[in-house]
Amino acid sequence: MDSNIEKLIKDFVKITSLKEYQFREVCGLTFVFEKKIAFINDEISSGEMKPLAIIYEENGEYYLAPLHTVDEINEVVKEFVRTQIQ
Repeated sequence: MDSNIEKLIKDFVKITSLKEYQFREVCGLTFVFEKKIAFINDEISSGEMKPLAIIYEENGEYYLAPLHTVDEINEVVKEFVRTQIQ
C-alpha cells in the first residue's frame, strides 16, 4: 500500500533525482565526491555533495581509500575507469 501512495505522489508532483560521481585531482590524489540533486516539478529542491574516497596511483597501480563505509564502491570504480583512465 505504501509503495502505491509513494508512486502516486511522485507521479503527481513529478519528483526526479540525479546522482553522479565527480573526481577532482589535487597534488596527485583524486578525491571522489557523490553529488545528489532532487527535483520537484523540474526545480531543484535539495542537493547534497559528500566526499566518498581518495584514489591514488602508486607503482603503476591504482588504490582506493574510502573515507567512510561506502556501499557503492563498484559504481565509483566503474565511473573512474570510464571517465579518468583512457
